[in-house]
Formats: sequence, C-alpha cells, structure tokens
Amino acid sequence: MKKRALPTILFDKLASSKLALVMVLLLILLSAVGAALPQEGRMEFTDIALWQIDHPTITSMMEPLGFFHVFHSWPFIIVILLLGLNTLTCTLLRFAKEGGFSSFRGPGSLRRLGFFSLHLSLILLFAGGFLTSATRMKARIVLTEGQTFEERHDNYLQLAEGPLRTERHTGAMVRLQKVQIKYEKKRYPVDVTSTLEFQQDKDKLLKGVIKVNYPFTYKGLTFTQDKTGFSPRLVIRNKKTKRLLFNSFIAIQTFDKPAGTVYKDFLSWPFLKQKFTGTVFPSFSIDNGKVKKTGEDPENPLLRIEMTDEIRDVSAQGNLLLGGRIVMDEYIFFFTELRRWSSFMVVQDPGYLPVCVALWLGLGALVLRYVSDLKLWFTERPAKC
Repeated sequence: MKKRALPTILFDKLASSKLALVMVLLLILLSAVGAALPQEGRMEFTDIALWQIDHPTITSMMEPLGFFHVFHSWPFIIVILLLGLNTLTCTLLRFAKEGGFSSFRGPGSLRRLGFFSLHLSLILLFAGGFLTSATRMKARIVLTEGQTFEERHDNYLQLAEGPLRTERHTGAMVRLQKVQIKYEKKRYPVDVTSTLEFQQDKDKLLKGVIKVNYPFTYKGLTFTQDKTGFSPRLVIRNKKTKRLLFNSFIAIQTFDKPAGTVYKDFLSWPFLKQKFTGTVFPSFSIDNGKVKKTGEDPENPLLRIEMTDEIRDVSAQGNLLLGGRIVMDEYIFFFTELRRWSSFMVVQDPGYLPVCVALWLGLGALVLRYVSDLKLWFTERPAKC
C-alpha cells in the first residue's frame, strides 16, 4: 500500500468536517464564557478586580487562559484561525475537483460561482475575525468639558487589546470642547452632540462633531459617543487649618432608573475619613424639605452631599447651591462650577474592512447561487390537467 505524504495528510485533516464541527462548538463555548465572565473593555478594572476577589476559584482557573478578555485570548484566536483554514482547504479541494476556473463556464456556472463566492466570503470573514481578535483595540475615556486627554496606553479608563497588537498610540491631544443635549419635555434626551478638538504634535487643530450613531475617526481611531453626565467642581478644605485638600471637577455617574435619571457617585478620596456621596440636581424644587429634580438642563443646579456611617446610613447631609459652601465633619465643601462630561468608546479595528467586504460578498454569492432557481420559478409554466 502506497504511503501518503505528510502534507497531504495534514491537508485532509484541515479539510475534515469533524474539525469544523469541533471548532464551531468551541466557538459557541468560548462565546458563552465571554457572556458569563466580566470582560476587560466592557467593565472597569476595579469592578473586575472586585469580582475576582469574590470568586477566587473561578479566577484561578480562567485568568491564565485569558478568559477575562476571551475574545482577545489565544484559545479564541486559534479557533478562528483553524475555522478559516478548514474553510480554505475545503474550498481549494472542491475547486480542484470541479476543474478550476473552467467550472465557471457552461451550464450551472452561476450556481458554482455563487458557491465558491460564498466560501470566499467565509474565508474573508474568518480572516477579519482573526485580525480583530489578535490586533483590535477597544478603550473608553471620560472627559469633562474643557478637559484634555493624551492618547497614551496608560491613560485609558478601560482598555482591551489583542495579543498581537503593537503599541501604535498617536500621542494626540484630545479636548472636549462642548456637550449639547436636546430634551423632549425637558426630561428625555433625544440628541447628544459632543464637539472634540484633535491635535498631534504641530499638526493643524482639527474639530470633530460626534453624535449617537455618528462616530468620528482620527488617525485610525474611531470615537463613538457613549454616556453623558454632570461634573461639579468641588473645592474641599480642612475646617481647622483651612488647608486646600481638593480643587477639581468630578464626573458624577449617571444612572437610568424607572423614576428618571439620577446623577450620584461616591466621593472616594484617601484624605476623607468618612464616606461621602454627591448627588447633582440640574434643576430642582424643594417640597416639604425634600429636594426633587425638575429638569435636565442645569438652570439652577444643586449638589447634595451626604455623609454615611459604616452601615451606609446617612448620618449627615447638606445642600450646596452653585457658589455656596457647607461644613460637614472636618471639611468645608465649596460648589464652584458645573459642567457636562461625555464618555467615548475608542476603537481601532484592522479586521473591520475584511468583515464588511465578506458580508457584501456573501450577499452577492447567495444571489448567484439561487438566481437559476429563481429564474425557473418565475418562468416555469403550470402543468395542464
């Protein structure tokens, strides 16, 4: 019996339908893991760290495999690569069996062209998926109006990168100039527009306008509008010594609740001995001593400071009008200014173009594959009784 060459054996193994089935099942499994575990790029590093502390056993098993960034992990990349190679080898074997380019002539040529085009679209899809998993960058930044961000690796709030990505950060300066929000009935946001300014080294200053579903691309980086909120400027001094402890803007978190949008966050600094939270009311009214938000536009803003004890019960609170001050515990709080903040998703994805081409090619392949059947369906005459 004649022995088969090793390249031929490997080629047949790569073209195996069993290999394709196993890879598809692994792809489903890895996707389920990515949906179940907190993922870098979707959650902040501190939140992931807290989850890992609460689940030490799962973390010890999953972290070495890279499953907290599963779509950029080596197991996921290998599965995508093997699926692509499997599709490529199957297509080449079928192409050679059908007679190569000569199969695109004669009866049934459109059907065969559609079949091979569909397989080519799958190969491009897997190639784009490989590039995305291996080299894509997805990050998040938060900027207050007037604040500048330097596009560097360590400056991102959240960051997920493929293992084969090289450090291609531009070092550009990104400044949030203005955030404009249109509301319906003074409550529901219907349009969010952020104006950014970009400049790299001595390049000309470039202005970019970003809206929801209308991103802006600069130097290969795509900026997409994410969330918005309010940033009060707080000045904190020691009550006894009057020493300045803090003087800056704070991006207060935004929570969408059934009763409406709430702007509330912890004031977590090491110099504060007690636990404090801040709540922003862009416009307010007071009913029976209780503060209520009356609108989203910052017409007459109020900042409520609450001090909580160890069991998170409110032990003291005070309301700060814009330009006002209150004394709580050992500190004096000043509310001096209110601005808006915006968060942006920043993405650089070399696999995006191949995936888009693959989808359009696949659509065209389906038309070619079934055009002959459609032609028969429209031209076929009903049989006579």
